[in-house]
Amino acid sequence: MNKSNAAPRLPLDLYQLRAFFAVAQTLNFTEAARRLCVTQPAVSHAVKKLQRSAGDQLFKKPPRGLELTEAGRILYKACETVFYELEKAQEQLAGRRGGGTIKLGATVEFGTTLLVKYLKGFIAANPGVHVDFTFSHELLRPLLNDELDMVIDCREHRVEGIDRRPLFREEYAVIASPEFIRRRGLKEPKDLERCPVLSLDKAGRWWGNFLNALPVAERPEFRDITQMTHIRAVINAAMEGMGAGFVPRYCVLKELRSGALADVFPRLKLLEDYFYLYQKSGKAGLARHKALAEYLLHIKSTQLSKA
Repeated sequence: MNKSNAAPRLPLDLYQLRAFFAVAQTLNFTEAARRLCVTQPAVSHAVKKLQRSAGDQLFKKPPRGLELTEAGRILYKACETVFYELEKAQEQLAGRRGGGTIKLGATVEFGTTLLVKYLKGFIAANPGVHVDFTFSHELLRPLLNDELDMVIDCREHRVEGIDRRPLFREEYAVIASPEFIRRRGLKEPKDLERCPVLSLDKAGRWWGNFLNALPVAERPEFRDITQMTHIRAVINAAMEGMGAGFVPRYCVLKELRSGALADVFPRLKLLEDYFYLYQKSGKAGLARHKALAEYLLHIKSTQLSKA
C-alpha cells in the first residue's frame, strides 16, 4: 500500500471560512477586515490557513485586483448557503418574528423623496426590525457583495442567484415653469428644438423615454442642452425658467399641484420604466425580508402620489 507524502487536510474552520467569505465578497483584504472588525493581517493569515486546509489556492492575483480561482468559486457558493442558513437559524432562535436589521438600497431620488415616507408604516408595524438606508445610482454591486440586503432599482438586472420582482411602473413628465412655456411658445415636441433643455447627460440620452415615444418625424433635435447630474437640480432649474426638464412624475407632484411647474405635454403618452425589488435568493427566506418584500409589493403609483 503506497503512502502519500501530502500533508493531511484539516477540517475547514468556521472563522477562516468567514474571513474567506468576506474577502470573496469584496475582493479586497482591507475591506474584508473592516467588515469583520479585525486587522488585515488577521484576515490574510486566516485565508492562508484555510487554503492549506482546503489543499488548493482560493484566490489568484491578475495584473489588477483579486479574483477567485475555480476552487474559490466552489467554496464561495458553499459559504453563501451555509452562512445564509445560519442567519435564518439565528433569526428563529431569537424568537422574534421578523426581527433584525435590513440594509435597504434605493435610487437617490425615489429613496429620498418617497421611500422613506412610504416605509414609515412598515417600521411602525415591525418594531423589531431596524432598517438602514443607502441611496445610490449604483446598487447591483453592493447587493452582490452583501453590503446591501435588498435594493429597489429602476434598472433591469438579470443575475444568477438574484431574485427580481416587479414593483410598479415609473411615469415621466416634461416639465417647465408656466412662464417659460408661455415665453417660448411650447405647444408641440418639435418646439423644444428652439429652447434650452435640462438633462442628466450632455448627449440628451436621459430624454430617451420621451424621444422614443414619438414618431421619428416628430422627434425634436436638441440644440441647447444644459447638463445637470441630479434630478433635484433639474427640477429647481426648471422652476427658475432655465429650461425644460424630463423627470419622474413622482418627483414633481407638489410642484405640479402648486403651479410652480407645469406638464408641458400632458396628453402625450411617454414610455415608462419598471421599478424592481432585488435580493439574493438565499436571503429571501428570512422572515424580516419576507415581511418587507410583502409590504413593498403593495406599492402602487397612486399610493406614491399621496406619500
